[in-house]
Amino acid sequence: IPAKPFESYKWRWLSTMPSESLLNPPIFLGVLRVFARHENERPSNPDVIRELALVEKETKSPVHLARTDVRNLIRNSGQYWKGTGLLSPTRGRLQLTELGRKVAQGMVTQTEFAAIMVQQTVLPNPLTYSPQEILNWQNAGLEIRPLVLILEILEELGRHHGGSSVAYIKPWELIKIAIPLAGTKVTARTIAKHIAEYRTGKLDVSSWPNCASAANDHRLAKEFLLFLSNYGFCRCVEANVSMQHQYFMDELFDIGAMAMPTKESIFSKDANADVIIDEVRHSSLPSIIERQRTISTTLARPGQTKFRNSVLSAYSNQCFLTGEVIGEILEAAHIIPVTHGGADKSDNGICLRVDIHRLFDSGHIRIKPTGELILSDIVKASKNYSSLPSRIAIPPFVNPANIRWRDSYY
Repeated sequence: IPAKPFESYKWRWLSTMPSESLLNPPIFLGVLRVFARHENERPSNPDVIRELALVEKETKSPVHLARTDVRNLIRNSGQYWKGTGLLSPTRGRLQLTELGRKVAQGMVTQTEFAAIMVQQTVLPNPLTYSPQEILNWQNAGLEIRPLVLILEILEELGRHHGGSSVAYIKPWELIKIAIPLAGTKVTARTIAKHIAEYRTGKLDVSSWPNCASAANDHRLAKEFLLFLSNYGFCRCVEANVSMQHQYFMDELFDIGAMAMPTKESIFSKDANADVIIDEVRHSSLPSIIERQRTISTTLARPGQTKFRNSVLSAYSNQCFLTGEVIGEILEAAHIIPVTHGGADKSDNGICLRVDIHRLFDSGHIRIKPTGELILSDIVKASKNYSSLPSRIAIPPFVNPANIRWRDSYY
């Protein structure tokens, strides 16, 4: 039976009040871009409130983003952006970090941001934990990289306990088994072994310590799994009860790829964003994330044939950006992803060559509502894509609102 390292030990990453939908990438990015457009202004600025209300409407956010009599996004939930190293912890003014500005400007792709979070997220989080909480962790000699640990557990389950069919974790298993054991500094292999034993009835955890005793603790712990699912590391298979959802890692990979390659920390006041971004781009983690995302999408939505046929027909079986006509390497890309409410219709689709599709989905290629093509530094530096056009004419059958939405929130 594991013992708590200290009485208040639990996993909490960002805010003390859970608003899980704020980890939805379009909402998260949409709010960050409002902050960026109004940097050095007060959060109560009417223009900030108006634009947050627009983000709330266009992303169909289930929580109020604009300020109301009972809710102030910055006061109540600003830690979602502060705790990820994108918003400075200054009070009274909106102040982004250098990394925050680059993410808001699209200079860091969604995949690169996710990779940075996995590598650098640590408990206790120095930007969201109180000094007393941090002291408790330090006195116990405890520091945990929770996102890395979860992925290591999934890899161990798949590699040593039954393959990809068991490479999942439930929020209940995370809270009742993984978190208590992590507090004793055991390895991911040991945690995976205990989870496997519990599933086969060989382990009784009924007397184990409760590391989610307060009202919202279980939701705060679950946010780590939501992040991994929202950003493509895992695929969520829902159950009737959210604590029994299964978060799958569909393809095992070399966990060593998640090792933090730099001593630069996003939590440092003087963090060098360029070094952090460059190190991530030269690691294999972004490509691993994209591969996981592709597999998860395929498994979650096997019936995409009709959408593909309608999109390829609309584009005369040609890649919209390269003119490629070999059918085996043409795919139908969603402008607004289905996971964010996009429809399986040709007005929400683009015919793209396989590699162009991957770059489009990962944010390395962006299409502005004007038709201008925005290429990431990696794509610009590659000779293979030097012939891509700088501007395209968006077909009349494509819904321009879909292009605007993607440009704003993805």
